[in-house]
Amino acid sequence: MVVSSYHCPEKCHMAYTETGEPYSIPPQLFSADNGPYLQRLELTSVSLHLPADFKGFLNLKKVTLVDVSINDEDVQCMLGRCNLLEFFEIAYCRMVTSLRMPKPLNLLKHLLVDKCPLLQVIELNCSPIILELKNIIVKFITCQSALDYMVTGFPSTLPDLETFTLHCKEHKRIILPGKAFIFTHLRHLRLELVLYGNKKRKTGVLDFAYLLEVAPFMEKLELLMWLCCQRRPYCKEDGKLRSRPPQHHTHLKSVHISGFFGHKDQVELALHILRSSIMLEKMEITPRVEIADCDESRKVASEFVCKADHRNVVKALRASFSWGPPLDYRHARVVQRVSRP
Repeated sequence: MVVSSYHCPEKCHMAYTETGEPYSIPPQLFSADNGPYLQRLELTSVSLHLPADFKGFLNLKKVTLVDVSINDEDVQCMLGRCNLLEFFEIAYCRMVTSLRMPKPLNLLKHLLVDKCPLLQVIELNCSPIILELKNIIVKFITCQSALDYMVTGFPSTLPDLETFTLHCKEHKRIILPGKAFIFTHLRHLRLELVLYGNKKRKTGVLDFAYLLEVAPFMEKLELLMWLCCQRRPYCKEDGKLRSRPPQHHTHLKSVHISGFFGHKDQVELALHILRSSIMLEKMEITPRVEIADCDESRKVASEFVCKADHRNVVKALRASFSWGPPLDYRHARVVQRVSRP
């Protein structure tokens, strides 16, 4: 067993770097002696069980849990006893079924929850007057309409949201709400869309023209698409291009569209954005696929290639996140886990 760790009065990082049973964090880490000093905690591929007398870290501001064996009660206990928490990330924690904050975390500014497969509930306990959560990243494993979630789900409860990244898988169109939540502070929107369909796709890319209505002050739009369907570039035989009334968007300056294969509705959306954005300075359109739903590919590699490997030379790695400014998961890379620093 090898454990990579470093511990200073303000920062503690522990990462288990070989296969086998996860390393159990010693209870001494959570003693009252560390409570007043620790400000940043990063745990990767370890097992964590808080002692019964855990009093919390009075000055802890940043917590990162990646592939940690931890139960709901210990997550809730940690969140409930770290009143100064500003930054919380949890990913690949397979035992977690709910994420509840029993006490108000009014200083929380950054929240990332990624691929906790049993997670069903997220409850934030924050004062709507004091809450300043401005940057969120949401990734759905199951199918979910991006537009519906934006205007009726969790993001619509965050009036100060400025930067939003959303990854969704979509099978069909939805009926757009007549009166939607307006994101008056949203400046940067990044959508990662996996659009499914066999011979005929049921999703409509032109529907995302709706974004200009719900985010009237948006300055940067990134629309990353992966079309899981037959590719057919638009031609005149496909009929006349549809158009929507221009929105006269006065703030959008930068647009990036990837996974653009020239489908009719992709062309229609690009034209709508171009005509509606009167302050537009740059629009990039590329066929390069910048997102990928790689879990199935990794499962196939693990099932067929790794099982045939008798010399222990093959490693099936997870794909790194395509979003964000990277943080520092240097040790997460070592254990071939999620790498979103």
